[in-house]
Amino acid sequence: MGFHCSDCVYSSFVFQEETRTYQGACSRGYTLTDPRVRQSPKNRFAVRPDQLVPTIDPFGNEYLRTSNVCHQFLRPQDASAEAR
Repeated sequence: MGFHCSDCVYSSFVFQEETRTYQGACSRGYTLTDPRVRQSPKNRFAVRPDQLVPTIDPFGNEYLRTSNVCHQFLRPQDASAEAR
């Protein structure tokens, strides 16, 4: 059902045992949040990692997506093909 940050080599996710939710990070500098949750910091946690998307760009501005996939998205299998 499309690509998610959870499928990208630049992202990493940690499962928080206490809250039973995931928190994500993007090594490209994007802030990953759940856009359906308006209140911070609650929006930085989600039940599933694929619910977290980039909402703030590396410069601290709102990330206005023009498509459903980040232009820097890279799958692990694509990264290994580039390394060859």
